[in-house]
Formats: sequence, C-alpha cells, structure tokens
Amino acid sequence: MTSGGRRLTRRQAARLALAAQGLGRRRPVNADRAALRRTVRRIGLFQVDSVNVFARAHEMPMFSRCGPYDPALLTGAVEGRSPLLHETWAHVASLVDIELEPALRYRRRDAAREAWRSMVDLLDENPRLVDEVIGRLADGPATARQISGGERGTSPEEWGWNWSASKTALEWAWRCGRVAVAGRTASFEKIYALPDQVLPARIRALPEPGAEQGQRELAVRAATALGVFTPADLADYFRTRRRPTDAALSTLASEGLVEPVTVDGERGWWMCSGASVPRRIEGCTVVSPFDPVVFRRERALRLHALDYRIEIYVPRARRRFGYYCLPFLLGQDFVARVDLRADRAAGVLEVASAWREPGAEESPDLPGRRTVATALAGHLEEVAEWRGLDRIRVLGAGDLAPDLARAMG
Repeated sequence: MTSGGRRLTRRQAARLALAAQGLGRRRPVNADRAALRRTVRRIGLFQVDSVNVFARAHEMPMFSRCGPYDPALLTGAVEGRSPLLHETWAHVASLVDIELEPALRYRRRDAAREAWRSMVDLLDENPRLVDEVIGRLADGPATARQISGGERGTSPEEWGWNWSASKTALEWAWRCGRVAVAGRTASFEKIYALPDQVLPARIRALPEPGAEQGQRELAVRAATALGVFTPADLADYFRTRRRPTDAALSTLASEGLVEPVTVDGERGWWMCSGASVPRRIEGCTVVSPFDPVVFRRERALRLHALDYRIEIYVPRARRRFGYYCLPFLLGQDFVARVDLRADRAAGVLEVASAWREPGAEESPDLPGRRTVATALAGHLEEVAEWRGLDRIRVLGAGDLAPDLARAMG
C-alpha cells in the first residue's frame, strides 16, 4: 500500500508538517474570532491541561499561530451562544471543533472500550448512579462538587455514594455523550450540563454518521492537520483505534486524498495529495508541550529532531530542563527551550531556565546562539504582553540564559 510515491527529505517533511499546522505563516492582522475560527478549522482540537504555572495548554495554540489575543475570545468560543469548540474526549480531554461533534458520536456509543477501570467498576456496582447524577442537571449546569454537596437535590453521600463516585459517574456520562461540558470554573472544575444545554440545535440536528463514516471524517481532518504522517501519527491525532484508522487510511488513498511518500528514504509515510512543500517556514514562537505539532513525542523526534519530555512529573533534582519547559520554534527548527512562570501578583514573567536545543551547536542547519537569544528575547516581550505581565526576569539557569539576559538588556 505504501510503495512508490514522492520522495521527501526530513527537512522538507518538517516544513510540510509545520505549514499544515499553521505555524510559520504570516500572522493575521487581527487575532480575532475569525482568526480563531480558521485556526480551529485547521488543527481541529486544542488539548486541555490544568497546569497554569504560565498559561494553560489549550490557551496556547491560538497564540502560537496568531499572536497575542484576548483569552476571553477562547472562552466565548466554548461557552458563548455560537460556540466554535466543545470540550470532549478526543486526543484525551480536548476542545474540539464543534463541526466534528457528529463524527465523534460513534466513539461515545463505544465508550466502554476506552473506559477507565474506576468507571467500569462503578457501573458494575451501581449502574443507577449515572442516571441519578444526570437527573441533577435538569435544572441547569453544575459542577461535580455542587452535585456532591447537595446543591442539586440530596447529596450522593445520602444515596450511599461518595463524592468520588458521583464525579466518576459524571465523567462516564460525559464520555458516553449523555452529559456535556458547558465550561470551566475559575479553579478549573468542569461545569457539567445536559447536551441540549450546550450544543447548538444546528449541531444536534445533524445526522449521525455510522462508525465507518465517522472514522473517515476524523481521518480526513487528522491528515489535513498533519500534512505528512505515518499511520500511527494519524491514529494518535484523535486517539482513534489503529485498525479502523488503517481502514480509513486505505479509503482515503483509494479516493485519491492521500498518497504514499518516503521521508529520507524511509517508507510508511503519507501526505495529502497535491500538497506543496514550502520553501521556507518563518516561525518564531514558543509552543505548548501539548500542542498538536509536538504532542506525539515520537513524531516530534522523527520529523523535527525534538527529543522532548515534559518534566512536571519528574522530581526536581532529576529535571534536566525545567518544570514546564516550552520548545521555541525559530524558522523551521526547534532551537531552544524556556521554562516560563507567570508571577501574576508581581506582574513578572520569570524565565526559570533557558536552554539551547541539545546538539544545536553541531548542526549546520540551526542558527547560532546569539541569533537564537535575540529572537527569543523579542518573542518573550510579546509573551509577557499577552499574559498581562509588565516585566521579564531571567533567573539564570540554563546554557542560553546568559545570552538571553544580555539580549533582554
């Protein structure tokens, strides 16, 4: 199935992948709702993560592609009357293009295949608990804490079930599509609601595709967002199961939508048919560890030579680059990493550490240390402005920190 086809170098494939993600393009004049809509349609999903030491993960893809924007724009695109995104289970918990909601319904019907053990145990022990917690949402959206605390009728403890069980029941109902997420509180708790309280009538009225068609629609969107990919990359984008994803890939190939390619002579790669490889990528941005361009670590290594591991779960003494180190894209290459912290009370963006990308000094393709430090310094001014911070403080850790401090003046 993958014989023949075009031949790409790794650097050509990397440019194609970055262009497909909307990185390296000229930024829009206005980072407004129209720009957000284009970004959503292009990449399909923003992975959700709770860590807020600098910025939450789902807030960053729009910034990385469009520059500083009002975070209220994203909130409105999820919670407003005409949502562009809805929170659902796709590439784990993600804000997903609202137009893809029908294509994901087959996965909700089949949710038991992906259920956590705690969900399975709960359903075995008390299947009626799910109906009980859903019933508490009839009067409007609520958090698990509000339901568990008895703000919506009697508390689960009085039914014989604790807060944890009721939260698990709500999460299962969400995974099944019987419950939706209307938004998040300031402390990042999910606000659960009935689907007709969240999803627009236009979306709910769309016909439900069968599993095969739903899988195909997800594969098309993933292929378009990836640009160039392996079958494993395609399956990982929306975390679809491998066998039906492979079947969908065969369908796309038979329809002429994708074609096989080699990357540095390696078979097993695919690209969108007719896609042109950009001659240059003019990127200059930090990206979230959960950005679609890097969230599959093996792909980031193979295409972008980025050997990345998030270290928030690594004990402090064993961290190499920092708690929440963000890759820095310059041109078409990831050339540095910065561990950023927002000291909101003091109005300071702290650069806890700044590192040159390992091996960069030996690579003829990557810019020199001074060029990287100067570009990063300019970008961090933009980052601070976006987060509403007045000053930047380079704390000194990392081999790029002295150059960055000098570039910051």
